[in-house]
Amino acid sequence: MNQKPGWTYIYSEELKQHIARHDASGWVYCEDGTKYSPKEIQIIIKNHKLMSAKAHLIKKIFDGEIIQ
Repeated sequence: MNQKPGWTYIYSEELKQHIARHDASGWVYCEDGTKYSPKEIQIIIKNHKLMSAKAHLIKKIFDGEIIQ
């Protein structure tokens, strides 16, 4: 991933890919093209602490949205 100012980059061991979080907006973009809104990230943190690979795969396949 090209690193740009205003973004935080990490490697997710769970997802086995790099992810980038936009510092101002909170949107998260995964190397495989899947993206998460700030609201989805809050739900994940509140309920699961970490993103599971299974939930990520389902979201990616169906281009879905995580809701409570």
